[in-house]
Amino acid sequence: MDAISFAVSPAALALRSGEHQALTFTIPSPAPAGGMLIDVRTDVPDSVIMPEVMVPANATSVTVPVQGGKPGSGSLFFTSSAGESSVAVTVTAK
Repeated sequence: MDAISFAVSPAALALRSGEHQALTFTIPSPAPAGGMLIDVRTDVPDSVIMPEVMVPANATSVTVPVQGGKPGSGSLFFTSSAGESSVAVTVTAK
């Protein structure tokens, strides 16, 4: 089976330390029973605070809060059985 892509929006995040912004993941078909885990990695781990991303069973999207940590600039990288994606993230000091 070929990997299919999924969408993440917005395509970039600009946060201040302590600020929250919603990040929405949309997959092309409903998640299987038990849901679909999306693996999240970042090259700025001190700058981004976010929960585990799990698309609920039979859903096609999930929205999670992302919180700005220490000032920094980098990306979030996402991998799942639906494919891969990434989002640029910039965190500035308050």
